[in-house]
Amino acid sequence: MLSRSALLGLFSLALVASSADAQQPTGQTELDCSRFTLNPDGSWSVKQPLELFSEIGRVRISPGPPFKPGMSFGGLDIARMLDEQCR
Repeated sequence: MLSRSALLGLFSLALVASSADAQQPTGQTELDCSRFTLNPDGSWSVKQPLELFSEIGRVRISPGPPFKPGMSFGGLDIARMLDEQCR
């Protein structure tokens, strides 16, 4: 019979595994348009740090240089996605 601490450890491991499954990328990334600004030149700037989940994993985005169409960041063309979802 397993000890109480061993059972607790197994339960914790199962909980972590199930939450990791819930965060797996679906192949379609939805962006919150309110967290980005469309610049006059057609590029996009992020207003505050955020995380996305893509096919390659977690992508962290921080304010900085704007995203221009055709530019890949973490395997994602953020500007193209924003053009499709937010215009």
